[in-house]
Amino acid sequence: MLRPSHPGAVLVAVAAACAALVAWVPTASAQLVERSHNHGTETFPEEVCGIPVITTVEFVDNFQQRIGPNGFPLFQDTGRATVTWTNPLSGLSVVNKIAGAGFKDLSVTDNGDGTITVRTAVTGIPEQITLPDGTVAIKDVGRVVFADIIDYNGTPTNADDDEFISGSVESVSGPHPELDSDFTLFCPTVVDGLT
Repeated sequence: MLRPSHPGAVLVAVAAACAALVAWVPTASAQLVERSHNHGTETFPEEVCGIPVITTVEFVDNFQQRIGPNGFPLFQDTGRATVTWTNPLSGLSVVNKIAGAGFKDLSVTDNGDGTITVRTAVTGIPEQITLPDGTVAIKDVGRVVFADIIDYNGTPTNADDDEFISGSVESVSGPHPELDSDFTLFCPTVVDGLT
C-alpha cells in the first residue's frame, strides 16, 4: 500500500514501521476489499537522523481498503502508537506519541492521463515529540487535507505499483509546526534529545 503518498507525511513513516495504523467508516458505494486489526510491540535497531538507536514501537492498527465506484482503491487508517528511540551510547530516549491519528482517502479522481488525484485527510495527533526531560518539543494536531497526483501504472486496483508525482496541502486545521516547517523540525529536535 503506497498511500497516503505525500512524501513528508509523518504518519506514513510510522504506519510503515507499525504495519499501518488503519480503519474505515464505510461509504455506501464502496466495496470492502480488505480489513485488518493488529496490535503489538516491536523492537529493532535502526538509524534515525544519522544516530544509531534502538526503536520500540507499541501500536494498535485498524485498516480497511475499499474499491470505489470508479474502480480505484480508497484507504482509511486509524490507531495509536508510541515510538521510542533510545540512543544506546547516551541512554537518552525521545518518544513520538501518535494519538487518534489516522488518514482517510476522501476521493480519488481519474485524471484521464494515467494519473489520479487522491484527496486524503490526516487527523488527530500524527506527531508529538517528547524529549528526555519530559518537554513536548513538537506537537502537530488537527486535520490536514493533502491532494496528491499519483501515476497508477495502468493497474487501478493495485496501489503497490503506484508512483507519487506531486502533492499539495489543500487545507489545514489546528497547529502543525512540523508541517509548517516543511518537516525540518524533526531531525534537529530528535538529535538534540538523543545526544
